Amino acid sequence: MLSAIIVTILDDEKVAFKSVGCSQNISCFSTRGFLEKGSSCCVYFESESEKIIAIKKLVEIGALFSYGHGWAPSQVMEYLKEKGKIDMPYKEIFWRGPGDYVITER
Repeated sequence: MLSAIIVTILDDEKVAFKSVGCSQNISCFSTRGFLEKGSSCCVYFESESEKIIAIKKLVEIGALFSYGHGWAPSQVMEYLKEKGKIDMPYKEIFWRGPGDYVITER
């Protein structure tokens, strides 16, 4: 069974993530613009530097960046790496079906 924090939305204004089967400490996100509802959380940014700080915290705690159609979080991460904004490996999760997933380090 999967036990992780999964990033489901990553855009210029916010990052949304949820805790799946784990009790990971997310107190590092208890800042202004932080919303928590059940196992889901959302952090709103006022600047690109705030966004990069939040992303780095997620990478450091081992969060999985979801892959999917459109501009998915893992694709945003690749873009940020190409632009030199992120310089650390991160984990991507790709869903093949319910309970069937692949985790890759990028």
